Amino acid sequence: MYNGCTMIIIGQPFIVPEKTFETSTVGDQILHFTAEKKDRRWLYVLIAIELVLMAMALCAILLISWNHIRENRAESASASIAAFDTAPVSANIGSSLKAARERITEERDDTVWTTDTVNYRIGPDKSYESAGTLNIYTELKRTGTTYNKWSRVIVNEEEYFVISKYLTDEPPLITASGQKGEYQKYALSILGNYGWADSEIIPLIKLWDRESGWNPNSHNRSSGAHGIPQALPASKMASEGSDYYTNGNTQIRWGLGYIARRYGSPSAAWAHFSSSGWY
Repeated sequence: MYNGCTMIIIGQPFIVPEKTFETSTVGDQILHFTAEKKDRRWLYVLIAIELVLMAMALCAILLISWNHIRENRAESASASIAAFDTAPVSANIGSSLKAARERITEERDDTVWTTDTVNYRIGPDKSYESAGTLNIYTELKRTGTTYNKWSRVIVNEEEYFVISKYLTDEPPLITASGQKGEYQKYALSILGNYGWADSEIIPLIKLWDRESGWNPNSHNRSSGAHGIPQALPASKMASEGSDYYTNGNTQIRWGLGYIARRYGSPSAAWAHFSSSGWY
């Protein structure tokens, strides 16, 4: 066979088929070929079988894909249902995170003061019930601080919590409460009018604590000195207002003006008082 045909070499003892034809000469031999007609029906059968097999394979692939899609949908539905079952788990996780934020991270034993009016609560978060209100400059004992920046403090011998940013470990310049504290705050607010630093309130408090206890109705019967600064006579304070006899703020303004003219500052006035007993 050569290229799908039968090759016959001349000179050999055989019969050349009827459809043999000469094609070439090699040396002294002539090459002949016969083109035999083939039956193509089996070829068509094989092609048909191949197409059927391909169609079956395609159907199998589609079936597998459809089953896979159905399984995924079923898994998604199961996951959605399971989400409801995991709600308690999520709640437990939330509770654990809340507890972690509220844990005590440092044990303390120091004294602090409030820097503003602030609520104290039964737990270290605003979600807890308020147990009361602390006034500004309230002195407290702090026993610990939490991760979320709250402080555990003692109020009426019980432990409560206050936001740490409203506490300071530096003693305030003014610690008095009530009307006395209000008069001292007023004096502090106007020290700058005389060019004095806020620290001058400390000797001023000491001075007028000794003179009158910051009582605008304080009166010395023997000398006639009157009011918070113990002006002598009391009528001197009329330059600051007609209500000088009973209004503590009017008396404070006059007293600071007197100290500025006579001593230059409250600290100098207190030094004189400490050495002589008067100012």
